[in-house]
Amino acid sequence: MVDVFSNMRFLSGRQLWGAALLLLQARPVLSDLNVVATSDDSLKQAAKAIVAPMMKFYQQNQTEGIPGKLTDTWYVAGSMFMTLIQYWKASGDDSQNKIVSHDLMFQAGENYDFFHHNVSQWLGNDDQMFWGLASITASECGFPDVEGKPSWTSLARAVFNMQASRWDTATCNGGMRWQIWPYQAGYTMKNAISNGGLFELAARLARFTKNETYSEWADKIWDWSATTPLLQTKTWYIADSTNNEANCKDAGNDQWTYNYGTYLAGAAFMYNHTNGDDKWLKRVNGLLDSTMGKFFPKQYGGNVMSEVACEPIMSCDRNQLCFKGYLAMWMAHTAILVPSTAERIIPKLQGSAVAIGKQCSGESENLCGETWGKPEWDGMQGLEVQMAALGGITSNLMLSSKARDPNTIDTNPNAKETLIPTTGDSDPTKLSPIETADRAGAWILTIMMIATVTGAVGWLVKS
Repeated sequence: MVDVFSNMRFLSGRQLWGAALLLLQARPVLSDLNVVATSDDSLKQAAKAIVAPMMKFYQQNQTEGIPGKLTDTWYVAGSMFMTLIQYWKASGDDSQNKIVSHDLMFQAGENYDFFHHNVSQWLGNDDQMFWGLASITASECGFPDVEGKPSWTSLARAVFNMQASRWDTATCNGGMRWQIWPYQAGYTMKNAISNGGLFELAARLARFTKNETYSEWADKIWDWSATTPLLQTKTWYIADSTNNEANCKDAGNDQWTYNYGTYLAGAAFMYNHTNGDDKWLKRVNGLLDSTMGKFFPKQYGGNVMSEVACEPIMSCDRNQLCFKGYLAMWMAHTAILVPSTAERIIPKLQGSAVAIGKQCSGESENLCGETWGKPEWDGMQGLEVQMAALGGITSNLMLSSKARDPNTIDTNPNAKETLIPTTGDSDPTKLSPIETADRAGAWILTIMMIATVTGAVGWLVKS
């Protein structure tokens, strides 16, 4: 084989240019999706092109073939199912429904609460919460329930009740810890996504079920959050985290799209649920203005979303690569549920969709990249960037859909909220705060678990 590069020093300028052209032409053909954001057909074609490689990545990255369990992560599959359900509702494409239905229910676990014993030892509250959001999305979208299994609403309720029972009044007068177990790094922190996510889940359960207990919890979570740096209602600034040991007065100030999205969407659902309460409208508008100012930089024209904390230096990890898709769909919910915001939101979502069409031009498979604002594929690839792009396209389809309003129990009466006896699921009005005795019990369980894990590792080493 001829060594092209070693012989280039003998070529003339014109010959060098010709050789360079040949090398460029040898690269895989890039195919711009040419998204027309005002055309349903164009959006549907683009979404379908993005779904195909995403599902290929999903199949390749399942841990030992376990449905819904991705290598080195768990929640990402739950958020992917949330995205696919919303995509099905908005587009009518049911090609992935069988996989979503089976794998989502499979990961609900033996007690239908997304706290399966195989993963529960290392979960964070935010991990479990995303599966609850996937479940309530299924109810709102009218996604078919699984015969012989609890309704999707019941699974969302089980997640909410389990999480609400962990509400921690022993530190900072309330709030959700980031992690569940004392041996986990982050257990001493309370963060925006765990609290904002539970707030959003409570708000969506309130609107769907019309059970006012969830509405009361949404108020409670919002009010507590606003006493901490996690939700600063004077500046509409959301800190990523705060520390129990500092009495929740310090702040981790990285700005992430999904933190803003959870509080924004929750406020929008509460506005709609309360028939337009002014306090929720003020909150929606404050968060929306802040969100648009932070995550739609002028560098890309002001209408293309960017994960500003990591994207400019291409340092986003696999979690952060997902975030923009969630915010896009939650902004669409906001435009639908709070109609006065639509005029501001629609140009942002349409601009992002057109940009996604250019970015998803990788190789011959429409691989999507990280930076939507760049005019061609940036070389990033994987399930997470495909999912974010799908969320961005789906958000526009949500706005154009004829049946775009999320269902309630009135319009999806089959999705009844029922008690699941095997979970210990309880009435959320009777949930008690975490007491000292509970904490002592948690430490005892922790010591037992560490001893078990240490013994298992010792056995493996000896073997």
